[in-house]
Amino acid sequence: MRVLGVKIDNLTVKQIGEKIEEFLLAGQHQVVLPYSLFLLRAQKDKKFRNILNQAALSVADGFGPVLAARLVSGQKLKRFLGVDFVRLLCQIAQATESGVFLFGGQPHVAARAARVLQRQFANLPIVGTCRGFDLDENYVINYVNNSGAEILIVALGMPKQEKWIARNLIKMPKVKIAVGVGGAFDFISGRTKRAPWWLRRSGLEWLFRLIIQPWRIKKIFRAVFGLTWLILRSKLKTKSENIKIAT
Repeated sequence: MRVLGVKIDNLTVKQIGEKIEEFLLAGQHQVVLPYSLFLLRAQKDKKFRNILNQAALSVADGFGPVLAARLVSGQKLKRFLGVDFVRLLCQIAQATESGVFLFGGQPHVAARAARVLQRQFANLPIVGTCRGFDLDENYVINYVNNSGAEILIVALGMPKQEKWIARNLIKMPKVKIAVGVGGAFDFISGRTKRAPWWLRRSGLEWLFRLIIQPWRIKKIFRAVFGLTWLILRSKLKTKSENIKIAT
């Protein structure tokens, strides 16, 4: 479905897993995990919007797209959090013996996340890790290519990670799936505490993050109130168009 101009696939976890397994068989596939700030950025960044709409798979990460779909078009959109998506990728990589590469985050965070994942998934083939900042792009591409990775998980933050993948995926021919996961490495490694499950389920992670990371208030404010304005503007536009048609 389209949510405020952004394509999002409304799939169950089982269907997402089947897609991932299909992607590993052939071709190269970019996966995106939109949340509120994705929808806001896509309104003014045409290049970013095109990347999102051309992705092989787009799964709603945040509660924002779910809320927007419900309020604007009355559609029920399924949600799958980025951290859980990483774990699903690792589960499938473990079963198919597909090499996984973690790229992004602050120094040592990707390596710590890799160790946590390897404890959770026995014999998980993580073939490399690399920090996400102050590195030459060609160095990272060569590192990934030499690792033989088939799954590339990128944590550079939105929209940098999506644009990085779109620009460089073709230069890494062994990679079958590349996905941007934002701050997932921080959560997996334990660097940042995750919200309790009942807050995640109710879509109030932003409130929990505001409490533990008050310096994020500007970003959280922009996401919450910016999306509210987008939804209101879209509903007013639809109402106006319906009035014109009726008259």
